[in-house]
Amino acid sequence: MTYQKASQMTNDCKKLKKVLTGRPTRQDSEALHQHLLKIASVYFLENGFQASSIEGIAKKAQVSKLTIYRQYQNKNNLFIAVIQAGVKQYIDDIRDWSKNKTVNAESLYELGIFIATRWFSLENIRLMRITIPEVQRIQELSDMINTLMMQSRQPVEEFLEQLNQQDGYHLENVGTATIQFIQLCVFGHYYLLRDESYLPNTEQLQDNIQNTVRLFLNGYRTF
Repeated sequence: MTYQKASQMTNDCKKLKKVLTGRPTRQDSEALHQHLLKIASVYFLENGFQASSIEGIAKKAQVSKLTIYRQYQNKNNLFIAVIQAGVKQYIDDIRDWSKNKTVNAESLYELGIFIATRWFSLENIRLMRITIPEVQRIQELSDMINTLMMQSRQPVEEFLEQLNQQDGYHLENVGTATIQFIQLCVFGHYYLLRDESYLPNTEQLQDNIQNTVRLFLNGYRTF
């Protein structure tokens, strides 16, 4: 963790001590929620799910264990909340980016770079590797993953739907086309099976996205 991040978390903890000593407002409760998610996310990434504990997270967050239990009931729910927050941010960012944009080769390239950059961030790769084995053990997590995957594809699907409004293109099943585009952008799930030294560099990502856009547009061209 960088000094800047550590310093920011310390400042956040000082502010939250004021929240926890009085009757919190809705804004205070949301600030506490965001603080706990931020601390828990870092803690899970550093220690893995099994080695993480509510006690350890509470100590890092400088709150009581009871505070976390009141918010999330247990470690499983806290872990799920961390994943949900990450997906929500991803969706919000794509929606913000896609406002007033038209689908063309340039915008698809930008979208592909955005998706690939988020996918291949070390935090995302590590979180996915932590999550995968827990899906077999935590039923609530298994149920939620499918919902979150569909939600995360929705803004991309809405963007690609614009191709059906353009002459010369037709996506018979936009949902399937969305999955195809995303998977091409991130080389499938291949890199989840390799150590982090094999993650693609910037040049490799750019080259892949360029090829992805050409393949995708040519594949759905009607002439």
